[in-house]
This record gives sequence, structure tokens and C-alpha cells, in this order.
Amino acid sequence: MTRRRQHVNERPTDAALVEELKRIASSDPELNELAFVPPWKSLKDLLGEDDTTVVTGDDDDDDDGIFYHSFCVREHKLAINVNVLVPILSFIYAQMRRGSDDGDLKVLLCVLTGDSLSGWNVRKRRVCQELEDVVMCENEEEKQKMKDRVLERELTFVAFIQTKFPKSTAAFAHRRWVILKCCSRFVGRRRIHPTAKTTLVEEDDGGDDDDDDDDAKMLKLYERESLACEQTCRRKPSNYAAWAHKLFVFELVHLKQNVNKSHLLLERAKNVLRESKTTISASDPSAWHFRRAVIRSVGDRLFHFNDEYKKRFSEEIIEEEFRFVREKIVAFRGRETLWHHRKTLLVHVLQCFD
Repeated sequence: MTRRRQHVNERPTDAALVEELKRIASSDPELNELAFVPPWKSLKDLLGEDDTTVVTGDDDDDDDGIFYHSFCVREHKLAINVNVLVPILSFIYAQMRRGSDDGDLKVLLCVLTGDSLSGWNVRKRRVCQELEDVVMCENEEEKQKMKDRVLERELTFVAFIQTKFPKSTAAFAHRRWVILKCCSRFVGRRRIHPTAKTTLVEEDDGGDDDDDDDDAKMLKLYERESLACEQTCRRKPSNYAAWAHKLFVFELVHLKQNVNKSHLLLERAKNVLRESKTTISASDPSAWHFRRAVIRSVGDRLFHFNDEYKKRFSEEIIEEEFRFVREKIVAFRGRETLWHHRKTLLVHVLQCFD
């Protein structure tokens, strides 16, 4: 694409700014960080580098990744001048009111606002179109590889948006949607004994290499999504959207995949509860809600099994959780979140054990 060179004092038109941002977003699928920053006059102002070159505009031979004086791309990181946000948004909304069907234009709203349902729906429609082509492939292995590529691209894009909008509920919803679409082969595989009807029956835990490979892929997915939740929580604490997403992935990977494997389910629950002990905030109600939800979900399933697992659940999870919250209350006296967690957990225990 040929781009007109701008004079240092010449402001690009709104349409030119939008086209340039569309070009940046489409030309670099590996963008991994987004920031809105005050105006800059040189690379040193923006990046803290020794180069004091004044940003004069676009140059095809410019290796610094500077486009106009409004955008900067360096090492897959995009900085947008805050002064151009309103003109760009105004132009996009004006085009949408005129009935524009430019999907790339709507996707830019995801970059600029984080929660644009129109933009996320455009990406969903594109994923559905790609998956329709995948169905035509007869090779199952190749079909799954194509789905994996779609999944990787969408999760990378969502992670890029969430560096600026870590509490975006629409972004997390898109993560869940694309996971269910692209991992349908693994999702909800309830390996229950054929004779089991109203109760869950223990099943032999070995012998199928395909199942082992699928489990490994789902565990890798859980680790990736857990890391994404941790990163968004570091940017914005008390992030309910992130903890709710982590609960979704936990139930998808650990509960549905191991619904009739009580010993494995118990160990997975203990690991998940243990991993957040050192980082959980005493004042983060979303994090404590996640712990209660994990305990409740696992408990509801383990109580379908024999008394041995009920006892292990009581001793290894319930008693340990009461011990943990008691230590937190001693260290952080008067925190309402901790007392609420203890009270709610007690009610759940009384209901479970009648």
C-alpha cells in the first residue's frame, strides 16, 4: 500500500488515520501489547532511546516502525497517540451510521474500546466461515491443525486487546466462544462407564493413547488460559471477568473431562486451590469467589462417590480451606471479604453434610 508522506505540522485526515490503523492491525498478526500514550516528538520521548529523530511522518525505508506522528509499532507493540482516538472513533461511528459493511472497520472498535460487540461479532463470523472450510477436509489430523491455527490467532488477538482492556467482558467471552468452537473434539468427553445411569462409576484410567494426547492438549490450554487470567489480574486487581473465565476453563478441563475419575478430580482441585494461595489478595472478592466455586463444583461431583472420597474431600479440601482462611484472618484482621468467604463456606458444608 502506498502511503502519502505527511509534513511534520500537517495533520493526517481522519480517513487516512483509520486506513493506517487498519493496515497496522492486519499486517502484524503477532501484536502483543497496546497502549494509548500522550503525543511524542521523538523516539526518545516515546521509547527512551538515544535516537532523537523527530517523528515527521511515514517513510517506507524507516526501520523504526513509525507511521505518521500518531502510531508507533516496535517489537509487535503498538502505541497510539491519545489525540487521534476521538477523531478515529468519530469517523468509524459515522461510517457505521451510513451503513458501512467494512468488517475491518468494526474490528478496530475492539482495539479502541475493548468491548465492542459489533467488532467481536465480525471476528466470530470470520471464524465460522473458516471452520466451514475445515469441515470439507477429510483428514482428521489436518482438520484439527487448521482449528488450532484459528484458535492460536484468535487468542493472540484477544491477549493483545486485553493488555489495554484487562477487564473487557466481551474479550473474555470471545475467548470462551472460540475455545468451544475450536476444541469441540475434546470438550465434554464424559468418559463414563456404559452401565452408569444415575450414579457415576469409576473407570479404568489407562490404555487409550488418544485420550492421553487429548488430555495433554486440554491441560496445556488450561495453563495458557490461567496465565492469561493472571496477567489481566496484575493489570487490574479485583478482576471478576478474569476469575470467572478461569472458573469456566477449570470446569471445562478438569470437571467435564474427569467427571467420573474422583481421584484425579480431587488432586486437580487441590492443585488449583494451592496455586493461588501465595498470590491471592485478602481484599479481592472475585478471587475468593473462585475458590468457593471450585470447592462447590468438585464437592457436588465427589459426593456421588463412596464415603472414602467424601472423607478425603472433607479432610484435604474443606478443612484445609478453613485453616487457610483462618490464617488470612489473623494476618488481615477485619477484612470483610475473608469473613464472608468463611461464612459462605460454612453454609455450603452444613448443606453437604446435612
